[in-house]
Amino acid sequence: MEKINLEKYKGIIFDMDGVIYNISEAIEKAVDDSVEKYKMNVKTEEILEELAHLIEEIQNFPVPKILLNSYDLLEVKFLEGLSYFKKLRIAIFLFNQFNKYKDAESSIYKGIDELIRNIYDKKLKLAILTNNKSQYAEDVLEKFNLTKFFDTIIGFNEVSEVKPSPEGILKIMNKWKIKPSETIFIGDMTTDVDAGKSANVKMVCVASGLAKKETLLGHNPDILVDNTEQLIKLFGL
Repeated sequence: MEKINLEKYKGIIFDMDGVIYNISEAIEKAVDDSVEKYKMNVKTEEILEELAHLIEEIQNFPVPKILLNSYDLLEVKFLEGLSYFKKLRIAIFLFNQFNKYKDAESSIYKGIDELIRNIYDKKLKLAILTNNKSQYAEDVLEKFNLTKFFDTIIGFNEVSEVKPSPEGILKIMNKWKIKPSETIFIGDMTTDVDAGKSANVKMVCVASGLAKKETLLGHNPDILVDNTEQLIKLFGL
């Protein structure tokens, strides 16, 4: 595996869910509950990627806006053939179950805290860019004693367009006064890859399990690693 020479860079931007915070189990349990409750004829592993994108989208809307946009939001394959109101009932149940499991059982990926500390010790700037609320990212960092390492946190409430728009990345680089060639963005979804590529930064994608590896490769990240262990090796830390 190639290694990234951190001496060439001045700042690293992390996505939150799927890179630092492991929400895979929470999503899987929420799907299992929904399949059982509504007797859906789907396999959990086949809909995880689509569901992860749906949850990512829903998280950056207040409830009234979710309802207003729900017709478009619910145009997903695993809900095909169902009435609009059944789709809405399933989506709300699924999202509530996901939030319950996420709060109770999710944790950070093994070794990611040490990687963050080691990068910080190299005097690089660190930021979080999430399509969730910035307060959510702040709470996760606080819970795992990582707050002090990040000088910038940007959520959907700080931008006019969320990822795949590069707006958040550009905003962070502008604040730091650094160039795209001096910046690395680490994400786990196709929206992250597209945002990183549009911003012309070094785009590192972690195939954490929610998005299929072949789907991610189709969006041409600069580097794709399978997991956190490979990410740590990539930086040689």
